Amino acid sequence: MDWGKLLFPRRSKFGRKTSGVGKPPYIERRRGHRVLAAMPVFIYGHTLGMPFFQHTETANISVQGGLFSLSVKVARSQKLLVTNVQTNEDLVCRVVRFAKSEQGQPLIGVEFLQPSPQFWSVEFGS
Repeated sequence: MDWGKLLFPRRSKFGRKTSGVGKPPYIERRRGHRVLAAMPVFIYGHTLGMPFFQHTETANISVQGGLFSLSVKVARSQKLLVTNVQTNEDLVCRVVRFAKSEQGQPLIGVEFLQPSPQFWSVEFGS
């Protein structure tokens, strides 16, 4: 191991640290291909002990789940029931991430608890 590089970070000729030098490239950690798709869905769940439902649409979808806006506050790992309005198929999922759209709107990422490659009725590339 080169302890000099660890203890004495490289500096550019201007005296600034060159933190980006030698960084490995970003590695995609997603399990599957995502598709930008505005698919209508109903979301059912509970918050603060009260049931809720909301009609919304997806921002993107994958074989493992989807991303959509939701006006109700939910928690990570919370279970929701997603209904694909086009096929009237229901699937239980859980909240796995929170994001924001380019317009600043909160988005909820969910993953399916049961594999269901045909849920969205879309052919995903490999």
